[in-house]
Amino acid sequence: MLASSTLSASPQISPNSCRPSITSGSAWPAVSPLVCSAGPVSISPNKIDSVKVSMNYRFIVLLLVLSAPSAQAGIINVLGEADEDSMGLSGKAAAAVEWSTGSVDELQLEGEMTTRYRWPNRLAFLVLRGEYAAEGGVAHATSTFEHLRYRHELNERLTLEGFLQHESDPFRRLAFRGLVGVGPRIKVAAWKGGTLHLGTAYMSESERTNTEVKATDSDQSFHRHRWSNYFSLSTALTERVSFGQTVFAQPRFDDFNSIRYFSETTLGIEIEGRLALNLKYVARHDTAPYDEVSATDTELKTELEWAF
Repeated sequence: MLASSTLSASPQISPNSCRPSITSGSAWPAVSPLVCSAGPVSISPNKIDSVKVSMNYRFIVLLLVLSAPSAQAGIINVLGEADEDSMGLSGKAAAAVEWSTGSVDELQLEGEMTTRYRWPNRLAFLVLRGEYAAEGGVAHATSTFEHLRYRHELNERLTLEGFLQHESDPFRRLAFRGLVGVGPRIKVAAWKGGTLHLGTAYMSESERTNTEVKATDSDQSFHRHRWSNYFSLSTALTERVSFGQTVFAQPRFDDFNSIRYFSETTLGIEIEGRLALNLKYVARHDTAPYDEVSATDTELKTELEWAF
């Protein structure tokens, strides 16, 4: 029964007053088994409306995540994974799911986890990503990505960083890609809630293509030396909304006409506490792609993220 008052504070138990109880005060209201209370339990209509709005908001968020397109790897942005200033161990995990039925029966899963450890002037972090795609219950594509990066701050503006990376990506015909790099990172500007960094590094990469009947570079190995350059911007727009922009350019030292570009734009929305929704637009371009691989690809991603 609805009334304008709130729940009674000290009910007298009556045998005929058993009903399900609504547990409030948590992020997700829950209904417990039948409990007994004294007389009728009254709930404020305003409280019911607020619960409905809260539940509808979270339902919309989940729909966005479940309908998110899965990612295809290229140059992958890991710079934003290490912007937390908290000392010691921290991290976050993100996930996206796409399920298609009808003319195409396909399931795509994508997951990511970042683990960080920060000292006063040093930082180490590990990024793990994986993607699984199955059509008709049969797996047809699986990609993996691992990135380890270490930073040592020399002063307030200058940081040295080194990194190791491994990945496999059938979408880009990469049976294997491994790289190692080292270089400086410069803090160009800093303001309340935001920073702008520039980075440059020498990068040695080894790649092996997968088997493709129509390709002239099928099942071949390549070793290249690249000059990796980036700028990374992150800033708070409001207390709950943040914006990030990262751009990479990686030309080959022996052929400056062979360049890989990458751009990622991120809008982060804090849902509640450690839970956040990330909207990302990613664009990639390779001036010298492998055979049967598109030179340019874009994607719009929606991720649900939990920090720990």
